[in-house]
Amino acid sequence: MIQFLYILLFIFGLFLLLKGADIITNYASRIARALGVSELVIGITLVAIATSLPELAVCITSAFSGVASISTGTIIGSNITNIGLVLGLAALTTPFITKREYLRQGYFMFGFSILGAFLILGGMFWFEGVVLIALALIYMVWLVRSRKSEIGASGKKQIRKWCEIKYLLFCLIGGIGVIIGANIIVTSTVEIAKWFGVSELFISLIIIAVGTSLPELATSVVAARKRMRGISLGNIIGSNIFNLMILGISSLVVVAPVTTSMILVNIPIMLIITGALLIFMRTEWKKTPMEAIILIIIYIIFVALQFVI
Repeated sequence: MIQFLYILLFIFGLFLLLKGADIITNYASRIARALGVSELVIGITLVAIATSLPELAVCITSAFSGVASISTGTIIGSNITNIGLVLGLAALTTPFITKREYLRQGYFMFGFSILGAFLILGGMFWFEGVVLIALALIYMVWLVRSRKSEIGASGKKQIRKWCEIKYLLFCLIGGIGVIIGANIIVTSTVEIAKWFGVSELFISLIIIAVGTSLPELATSVVAARKRMRGISLGNIIGSNIFNLMILGISSLVVVAPVTTSMILVNIPIMLIITGALLIFMRTEWKKTPMEAIILIIIYIIFVALQFVI
């Protein structure tokens, strides 16, 4: 009976997750039109911040609980999952055709990932975290202002006419639905997995890691299906930048530690899969799903290595 209730909870969580993602993509695109900025910019900022809230909660909680190693593992694993699993599945669902604007933001994500990886190598101290936080904030402010500066007088009228608070409120409601849905799915899945006798290792490495990326997965796949490629790709670019910023925030509480396996395996894979994404963005995501499959394969290799290191 209890297991049946967890199955019902799983279905309810999945409904909240998908419905919330649907609301976010719909109203985020309206905000983009109202502000006169691209869907990519909204994806990198508003949508990415909303979908990265689970990582923020996990990192801050673990930092104050004295288990900061969870913070580092969550961020590195989430960034790999975002590109390999989330964007891989989104691109497999609907092939992407990228623009030069997408590639420019991808370069920043790659550079920011390299900087984050360098700062993590010796354990991230508070002053190093401040560097990541400052750069991420400066980038996002510049990104929005540079696009808004292109709006003319008619664009400002459009803002006054259409950019209503209700759009933001609906995005907030959608974000809450996504986060609650993701938490319900993770909790119910863990209990169902225990019922079937699945190991704790599998639960911690796979279910929880993927669980924090469920908001990105739902939002990016739904956006891709609606042909809102800017939101889908921007969500991943912004989430990976924001995730490293979250690690910086965590380092303000306690030094973010690093393990040998992170240095030798996880961090290199994060940089490799980010570089692969840039290469595929330059090829404009050809209609063949091969690029998406390669990203998914890299993710599978990452997961497999967790059982042997």
